Amino acid sequence: MKSDNERIEEFLKGVVLPEYKSDGHARQLRAQILSGLQARRAGSGTSRWWKTAALLLGLLGAGALAAEIVIRVHHFYLEGKARNGFYYFSTTPGNAGTNQVDSIGIFVRGDLDAVGIEQKRKDLEEIDALKQRNAGELYSVVDMDVNGNPLGRIFWYKYVLADGRTEGQAFSDGFESESDRQQIAGLRQRGEREILDAFVVEFGGQSQRTLRCRYVLSDGRIVVMPAETDPELPGPVPLTREQQLELWQMVLPGKGKFIGSAQVQVHGRTFNFQKYSFTLSDGTVVTRSEGQPEGLKKSKLTAAETEELGQLVAAHKGETLATYEEDVKGKPFKFTRVKYVLSDGTEVRQSSGKPGSGR
Repeated sequence: MKSDNERIEEFLKGVVLPEYKSDGHARQLRAQILSGLQARRAGSGTSRWWKTAALLLGLLGAGALAAEIVIRVHHFYLEGKARNGFYYFSTTPGNAGTNQVDSIGIFVRGDLDAVGIEQKRKDLEEIDALKQRNAGELYSVVDMDVNGNPLGRIFWYKYVLADGRTEGQAFSDGFESESDRQQIAGLRQRGEREILDAFVVEFGGQSQRTLRCRYVLSDGRIVVMPAETDPELPGPVPLTREQQLELWQMVLPGKGKFIGSAQVQVHGRTFNFQKYSFTLSDGTVVTRSEGQPEGLKKSKLTAAETEELGQLVAAHKGETLATYEEDVKGKPFKFTRVKYVLSDGTEVRQSSGKPGSGR
């Protein structure tokens, strides 16, 4: 585990300092901050070291830096590798906080050795800090709905790292700012959300239910949160991270054995559940149920349907519905909206926007 000094030192590396008379001056202030932290370290918890850091960073002065202090330091850790070559990184509960929307998990594709994994972990932390400083270039925006049910907006950003490399990352609407996260937390607490799906994992006599929910923010934006722990059935189930990743890999292509269906009340609504059994590579048998509210139109795609949609997009087998312009985060974007019809009749409408304007 990293010491308080190491954590603050990593934070300071990401801070853009105001101009000083010399680099030596900046190093002197950095040393002064770390020295002060060391003197106050005994008996301090996680929240304490952050408050101390914020106070001591006042030594650096300048209003521009004051805005930097609100950056939340998220540390990423490798949780495991999925069988299809994806690595899963996430923030630890201690860093993510108790608020569900603060939890961050990212899948990374590739074949990484120990050095590559550590570099990717550091890259994710650097990108997270750049994101909080709005230091990314927005280069693509995508909206999608399934049978008229909106899935929310996805933003694609490019970030230039300190060593000059460029990395891309996608974010769902609602993960754009801390104020969005806090608003979603408030809506959740008041029950102002629409539950689109419920998922229950059972193993070792324990059950855990997660929910996929849709929120409407105060400015009209729609946000879909893919996995929120349901406090009515929080678990956790005694599965290792590797077993959870393997289960996820089996669920996506539907490699489970159907064992029954049932109607269950979830937060005052009737859900129709389908239950499946999954046998992991180590022989562990896990059951997983997936349910949707009665009367709700189909609102998501299966892995097979997603693959089919990708093939239709690649082959340009869609009907162009409209082209239009929209200001996104203060910049003009040109959008093209296309309808795709899957083999089972599911209609998917996708709007893709790129920077530019014909005005």
